Amino acid sequence: MSNSMNKRDASYSIDESTDYRRLSQHLPNTLEALPALAEAVEIFGDEAGWGDAIVMQINLVLEELIVNVINYGYPDGRNGGIDVLVETDAEEINIRITDDGNAFDPFAVAAPDLSLDIIDRPIGGLGIHLVRNYMDTYTYHYVDKHNDVELSKRLS
Repeated sequence: MSNSMNKRDASYSIDESTDYRRLSQHLPNTLEALPALAEAVEIFGDEAGWGDAIVMQINLVLEELIVNVINYGYPDGRNGGIDVLVETDAEEINIRITDDGNAFDPFAVAAPDLSLDIIDRPIGGLGIHLVRNYMDTYTYHYVDKHNDVELSKRLS
């Protein structure tokens, strides 16, 4: 069975024999693309039975990472593409974000010092801190002029 979310330039499929689900979406490198992705993930997560908290976490992680791609991968404002793949079964969520922007490893950013008063903390890093806390694994590679971020989250 395959459903299509064509208005969002996304595809969604289910392998009914294994309940393995896959959401694939290609985005332009603009902030305006984020609401459609969030909506697609919400529908996908609801149908997969993740629950509201997991859907919120996955959307927050995707938003944080994609905003970083847009801000750091395309500082010259050129057009580019971002591919998001979310795969899940009853045990795990796997996410892959690939883009053609400049090389940028979001996990090279130092963890923020949360012991400092908020006024004394430098700007930035908190979003990646959340990614590290919400996901069980995260990796970054730059291959063939493409950034590749892979994430996984175990489900209870």
